[in-house]
Amino acid sequence: MRIYEGIDLGAMLTRSCSSVPDKVAIIDGGRRITYQELQELVTALAFSLLSMGLRKGDRVAIYMPNSVELISIFYALQKIGVIVAWVNPNYRKAEAGFIIKNSGAKAVAIFREWEGYDYLKAVEEIRDSTPALEKVILVGEGEAENIYLFDDLIKKGHGLSSPEVEIIPDQDLAMLIYTSGTTGKPKGAMITHYQSIRAGYQYSLGVNAGANDIFLGVLPMSHSYGCGALLIQPFLLQATLVLMDKFSPEEALSLIEMERVTVKPAGPAHYIILLNNPSLAKYDISSLRAGMIAGQVAPEGLITQVEKEMGVYLTSFWGASEVGPGLGIICPYPSPLEIR
Repeated sequence: MRIYEGIDLGAMLTRSCSSVPDKVAIIDGGRRITYQELQELVTALAFSLLSMGLRKGDRVAIYMPNSVELISIFYALQKIGVIVAWVNPNYRKAEAGFIIKNSGAKAVAIFREWEGYDYLKAVEEIRDSTPALEKVILVGEGEAENIYLFDDLIKKGHGLSSPEVEIIPDQDLAMLIYTSGTTGKPKGAMITHYQSIRAGYQYSLGVNAGANDIFLGVLPMSHSYGCGALLIQPFLLQATLVLMDKFSPEEALSLIEMERVTVKPAGPAHYIILLNNPSLAKYDISSLRAGMIAGQVAPEGLITQVEKEMGVYLTSFWGASEVGPGLGIICPYPSPLEIR
């Protein structure tokens, strides 16, 4: 049986946390979270989310940048069978409101503020047009009706376990990934636990990823690509994830050097920016052995240039939100340059 078969997302994380409890799972700035600490966060949140009245089959929107809090909330919701509706943190009130309303989300998880935008204010302003929305899970401080502070939820559930929720991996939904809306309004692609974990596994085949790898997490986890490649793949493999909440070439190069990053899923534009960065030669990026690109066709010569100038095995993949999360076809490692 492959490692993604017969298991749901919550159980997948529990398996990894039990196998390597003392290993660092997440690096987020100065924070280093071990698998055991991640499991404690997720377990506490799962208890508190149930006590809020959330139940299997409910929908909760996650409207947050990459963070320990996003990861913890996501896996806590998976443990109790709640379906996540992804909202890109760069969306503003109208776009976010459409997804929250269309998904029927009973709650939304947000930061109070990020990049100068007041998410709590935006959510309060759309409440009248989102009748199913009852509760707000807030990272930070704020006051409004039916607000549950993230830190309070952790304290309330500390040391407590939630009841087991039966999840059928190939039938029960894990998430709704909204399409880009190219030909109309965005539509929520319904993704099961099985599809989600299988995608994480398939990503690993493209770069021969494993437990010893350290991933750079620059892609937004609210997007299908970032969700599969960064929110699921590293924790399935019992690897380590270095978080970035937005892309900065200098910060990316610094983190690769400092944390000895080995794998970088990204878009072609990220690699083009790094190649053209005058500071590239100043950084020791010798640990970076492999990368993935998607989102657009790689410009001619990019993969060859990245391999020559950065020493990185780079591969393309193709997919869609509907096959979830993101991955359709990837070239197995190693593949000849002409098919990558």
